Amino acid sequence: MNCKLCSALFQEYLENTLSEDLINELNNHMNHCERCGIFFRTYSLTVTLSRQVETPSCVSTEKIQRLTALLCERLLSK
Repeated sequence: MNCKLCSALFQEYLENTLSEDLINELNNHMNHCERCGIFFRTYSLTVTLSRQVETPSCVSTEKIQRLTALLCERLLSK
């Protein structure tokens, strides 16, 4: 498991759609990689908080999708 693959699986990890083996690999990696552990905790908190906020009506669905894609692209490129 490397950092890029680890971060690419965060959403599926939160949705509990990964196999038990992958979950164990992710947990092991995050326990030994401080950067990924911090990144996951931040990601998880961001997802939790964003689900509690209503989408502003002045922002179109298209803009939200473009912003989400841009954020994912930038996060995965690091």
